Amino acid sequence: MAGDAVRLSPPQAVDVSVVMPVRNGMPHLTVQLDALGRQTYHGRWEVIVSDNGSTDDSAEAVRAASGRVPLRVVDSREAPGAAGARAVGARAAQGRLLLFCDCDDVAADDWVERMVAALAEYPAVGGHIDDASLNADSVVAWRPRITPGGLPRPFGLLPYALAGNCGLRRDVYEQVGGFDPSFSYAAEETDLFWRVQLAGYRLGYAPDAVVSCRHRPDVRSMLRQWRSYGRGRARLVARYQSLGLLPAESWRDAVATLAWLTVHAVDCVRGRARRTCYLRVLAHVVGQVQGSRDVGVLHIRREDSRRDGERSLPDVITE
Repeated sequence: MAGDAVRLSPPQAVDVSVVMPVRNGMPHLTVQLDALGRQTYHGRWEVIVSDNGSTDDSAEAVRAASGRVPLRVVDSREAPGAAGARAVGARAAQGRLLLFCDCDDVAADDWVERMVAALAEYPAVGGHIDDASLNADSVVAWRPRITPGGLPRPFGLLPYALAGNCGLRRDVYEQVGGFDPSFSYAAEETDLFWRVQLAGYRLGYAPDAVVSCRHRPDVRSMLRQWRSYGRGRARLVARYQSLGLLPAESWRDAVATLAWLTVHAVDCVRGRARRTCYLRVLAHVVGQVQGSRDVGVLHIRREDSRRDGERSLPDVITE
């Protein structure tokens, strides 16, 4: 699609830009474009399709939707990865508000309207992720819920908004530097929204701004995804340890994680659900090992092995 990255609608002043990275998005891209075509928002808005090197029929799907959705396509092949694609799309966007969604999910019909209302109150917001309606029960059982009543809080610290359902006022996004393409695997949204809060801005939760998330439907692709999460998490740890916001890791965490994996290896013979959950944790740890090697920092810990409770950084967060 990148070779055909042309403007599909005339430029005009807009209030809201929805940025959506796409790399071989079919067949789900069509469903998301249909959902964006049903939005109840009546203001001036646009959808920026940030093509990250698609080779499938995504271009045809975008052209077919151009009469129903105010679309523009930008070429982000030179910034591979979702974070790079979002950053390129945001630079091309014209709106004073920036919303982000993914091409394989489905936005509720009032998603844009609800996000705009939330951004009238907060400088940055995260919406609610429905991770059940598009996925089989067996797939939902493989992983923890994403936003069960609120935004996730890694390490018990600051919350963050999921990149597939988030929004920021443009001036805030630009002030903190936007998505960092160096997070080419994962954790780019945690990094962005932590920087937003460390700059003194509040992050709100919009439970009525709903996006239905489509999980990886097979075990192999799910494990690849969680390995990427582990690599991104190690990069996140390296950055925020250097800022003094996360304590240095110790080999004690790594040993405890290895012990847990050894003891729970028996889960592999206790049924498919238990086996898949165990393999997910293992893939996440393997990704952390790879990420630790990449960034030169020790981070090897089972995702829920330490419950610090919710802590905050009141000295850097203002109302």
